[in-house]
This record gives sequence, C-alpha cells and structure tokens, in this order.
Amino acid sequence: MGSDVQKKESGLASRIGHLLIAEGADLFGVASPELLSAAPEGFRPQDLLPGCKAVVVYGKRLSDATVESTPSRLFDTMYAATNSFIELLMLKASDALIREGYRAVAVGPHSLDNRLFRGDLSQKHAAVAAGLGRFGLQSLVLTPQFGPRQRWGTVLTDAPLRANAPLKTGLCQPEKCGQACLRSCPARALSERKAEETGPDFLPGGLWYYGNVEKGACRAYRAERKKELDWATAGGHACAVCLKVCPVGNRRTEIAPGQLG
Repeated sequence: MGSDVQKKESGLASRIGHLLIAEGADLFGVASPELLSAAPEGFRPQDLLPGCKAVVVYGKRLSDATVESTPSRLFDTMYAATNSFIELLMLKASDALIREGYRAVAVGPHSLDNRLFRGDLSQKHAAVAAGLGRFGLQSLVLTPQFGPRQRWGTVLTDAPLRANAPLKTGLCQPEKCGQACLRSCPARALSERKAEETGPDFLPGGLWYYGNVEKGACRAYRAERKKELDWATAGGHACAVCLKVCPVGNRRTEIAPGQLG
C-alpha cells in the first residue's frame, strides 16, 4: 500500500513538472508546507489553503543580456513580461491539479502585501524549501543553473505530492566576490546580518541565511530613479543591480563549479 501511495505522489508531481517545463518553465520543484510553517501568521501555506499538503514551485529564467543592461527600460520590459508569463503558467498548473480532483491556490509575482512589503507567500523561501536553490546575501535565491536570474511562481495544493529536499550547501560565497551585492547597492539597502539577530538557520551556512534588506530604502531609491529617468513603465524596477553583479549564474564572471565546494 505504501509503495502505491508513493508512486501516486511521485507520478502526479512528475506530470505537473513535465507540463510546466513543456509550457516554458525552466525550473520545477515541490516544497513541503512544514518547512514554511515558521512564516508569520497569515503568510503560511496552510493559512492560504487549509489542508495544504504541497507547494509547487517553478521558475522562469531572465535573459542574461537584458539583465546586464539594467537599470534600463529593456530590463523593465523583460521583468514585466516574465511576471505575466509566470501568471499564465500558474493557471495551467492550477487547472491540471483541479482536473485531478484537488484544490489549488496560485500565488503569482504580484501577490503582495504592499503595506508590509511582503508577499502573501514567500516564494523565495518556497524555492529554497523545494531544493531549487539557496539564498544569497542580497536575499535573492541563487540556483545552480541561473544564479539569481529567475522569477518564481507557486501553487498551493492539497494534492499529496512528493516534496524535494532542500540543497545541502549554499552557492553564495561572499568571501570570493567581496560581497559584490552589498558593495554595489546604490540605495545602501543591504547589510550583513548580526549573529544575535536571529536563530541558527539564519546564520552563515543555515538554510535561511541572507543579509538584512531595508525594503523601504530600496523602494524609495527605485521610485526616485524612475522619476529621474522619466520611465513610462509604472511598475518598473529601475535598479536590480544586486541581481546584475552577482557572480553566481553570470556566465562572464561565474565562480567555477569546483570552487563551490
């Protein structure tokens, strides 16, 4: 009986993954809701979908050449188009789960509490929990394939999908890049996390380790830059320098695989 259940869990997860990859996703994984249960109340998988058993996570890569142009209208256009594409995939994955008789709640890139500057579900934490990457100092998820150069979408479901295990080691090596993201941030919004600020999982080597981010400073800087540049894109990024300078996933400056330990 146990073997049959495991086959069903693995088989459905595989079908959803094949669907998303066939439709244009570049990354796919499944996270256990339990790994995300330490999120603030109201922002946990079970808060958004009571009885949630799995978090489907998928990613779409960003064009390297366009990332390297940022800050630019070209990057803004790609960023917005990628978010729209992720929303389309979100519908396809949800529909597939619903057709199998399960419930599904999709969380797209625009699902955001604007007052708290917090997504309704932390898609970055979900991606790490699904074994797709680990956090970098700039709080972006770094993947072995693309570094920080991807956007994420998630679908919560009560389908019993087999979850992936998180990656055991991180990809961020600030001692090798000289903390490029922190040094390059024009808003000075990034800083190292102090040891006494949180628990062991958030310290160097921990699953949730990343630096402090002053979200208000980041947002204020980008808003001012958009005014200066007179950009027409209302939701434009006007920065993303911390993504651009990261050597992980950057084909021109990438740390050699053998250096990742």
